[in-house]
Amino acid sequence: MHHRLPLAGFLSLALCAAAFAEDAPPPVRTFLDLEAYASKLAQAPYVAPDSKMDPFFAGLNYDGHRQIRFKGDKALYGDMKDAYHIEFFHPGWMFKKTVSFAEIADGQPKGVPFSKELFDYGKLEIPEGALYPSGYTGFRLLAPDSLMQKRFEFMVFQGASYFRAVTTNLGWGLSARGVAINTVGGEPEEFPDFTHFWFVQPKPGEKTFKFFALLNGASITGAYEFEVEPGETTKMTISGSLFLRRVVKLLGLAPFSSMFWFGENTHPKPLDFRPEVHDSDGLLIEQQFGPTIWRPLDNGKELRESVFNIEAVKGFGLQERDRNFNNFQDLEAKYHNRTAVWVEPIEGFGRGKLHLIEIPTGEETWDNVVTLWEPDHLPTSTEPLRFAYRLHWQKEQEHKLAKVTSTRWGKAVATPDKPNDHVFVVDFTKGDLKTEHPADWTPDVEIVIAGNPAKLLDKRVMLNTESGGWRAFFKMEIPPTTHLLELTCDLLEDKQPLSERWTYQWKQ
Repeated sequence: MHHRLPLAGFLSLALCAAAFAEDAPPPVRTFLDLEAYASKLAQAPYVAPDSKMDPFFAGLNYDGHRQIRFKGDKALYGDMKDAYHIEFFHPGWMFKKTVSFAEIADGQPKGVPFSKELFDYGKLEIPEGALYPSGYTGFRLLAPDSLMQKRFEFMVFQGASYFRAVTTNLGWGLSARGVAINTVGGEPEEFPDFTHFWFVQPKPGEKTFKFFALLNGASITGAYEFEVEPGETTKMTISGSLFLRRVVKLLGLAPFSSMFWFGENTHPKPLDFRPEVHDSDGLLIEQQFGPTIWRPLDNGKELRESVFNIEAVKGFGLQERDRNFNNFQDLEAKYHNRTAVWVEPIEGFGRGKLHLIEIPTGEETWDNVVTLWEPDHLPTSTEPLRFAYRLHWQKEQEHKLAKVTSTRWGKAVATPDKPNDHVFVVDFTKGDLKTEHPADWTPDVEIVIAGNPAKLLDKRVMLNTESGGWRAFFKMEIPPTTHLLELTCDLLEDKQPLSERWTYQWKQ
């Protein structure tokens, strides 16, 4: 089994102290209660908690921590039939920061204290006199049994503000975060924590589950409301208010981290038996007033950052389009079966920038791809940034345009007079054609080259008789001194977009 945590999440757990004030929050019954407290907290100095733990539990390694298992029959709400159940995570290994939990029943909050009786400690030999932790480090949410006719864990919150979800058909992959602070821009990155959760007691037969979360960090506080529903597409409606203690270089909404080690477009490829290794293979962007963009992911020698300035975004998300097992050949990790995600903005996503950061990696252990939405407007300690969006954990976001299915490039056959020619091959689906065409008709193709010098030598489109879609290919002369190119490729029908806009950042 491949054990993997988000790169940023690991660093936050290892290097950052948790974030919440010394005073416990007042009773939270509604989101407005929590928003008022987050605003008050933002006007006070940040106080890092004492995260000391008994040396035995603090010193557990990965295998030792895995010995500790939550007892399934002790789940919160476990005595309710056909209802959501909650199981908690025990501190240890790299998970040392504890989180406060409460449940809201009949409008009244009640704390959920730590109890060692909820855990099976396996073969661990716990020293006599060892102090058990004072809290849990996160939780997993289980769907009502009627959904899958079995125990089905579909969502996990653990580590800073990270959370993940799966669907009834797709497995664990990329991770979401509550917020991103200074991920790029030169300032030290911060990792605020979800420090308190309040669960609204579920009722048997309810389709959704609701809970609140307090975010706290050195520069920011926030109040969050989650309403979740698992299924073939697992849906989350997330709304919240953010308050800044101090100005930050970059604030990111709806951030995600994923992993891309290598794919069909990666040169050189590692010496690995698998043709491709990635959780996501591209970023999809839909705009109100602009093209739909597909940006394939890649892994190179240097960090890559792409910034998309958008007037009005309809949606965006990291996708895993390649679902062909033959392109992965991994029976254990099953990368062809990882969930994709789609962000559907509701509030707080006006004009802004969408960032894509690709960090060089030589392995599949750590997440190395980050996306986030940077709003133009920043909050203060008293004037919040209110936001809301829906997350769709799903197989793929659908639309009617021709979709990019693969990206390949390489050196053309070298001749003495043309040693620097490169060929790019981009495959598309057929798309929804607007009119009838002759059997030999092919779309027009438009190629745009920006950045360092390069010369377009040839461009063509042909029917891909194997896939039933289109294959666009173009040849360029790229001088050895050219380091970076920004490339786009559009398929056109009667001068109108037939396809997504393929957008690629190429580096020498």
